[in-house]
Amino acid sequence: MFLNLLTERQKQSFLALATKVVMADGAVVPEEHVMLNVRVAEMGGGIKAPPEEIYGEPNFAVFDTQCARIIVLLELMVIAYSDGEYHEDERPIIRQLAEKFEIGEADMAQFEDWAKRQSPLSVEGWGFMVKAGLIGD
Repeated sequence: MFLNLLTERQKQSFLALATKVVMADGAVVPEEHVMLNVRVAEMGGGIKAPPEEIYGEPNFAVFDTQCARIIVLLELMVIAYSDGEYHEDERPIIRQLAEKFEIGEADMAQFEDWAKRQSPLSVEGWGFMVKAGLIGD
């Protein structure tokens, strides 16, 4: 939803974080796959996540504005809720970012509430596009 506001380098690091989140619980369910597709499409397609950031430490430094930091947290929480559950193995990744970005618990609670409501709508909207034959699943 807001990923178009990130730089190309930030988009790459975001995709690495998103991949890390969906892989955290050991299973990438269809809704998570859809959510990744939605985000990649929103970023213009062709974005590749640096493998060293997927399997290693996140690149915190690339998110150098408060706007970029909030976008990353909001979008990751939407992805985390895409399967209807913010899994315990996904939480530490997002919590680490929030701490590093100095985002407080009250703000994170608001972000989480928004993500719970936004996630199913994103999955549903993608389904409309697939059903209409406008995009692949």
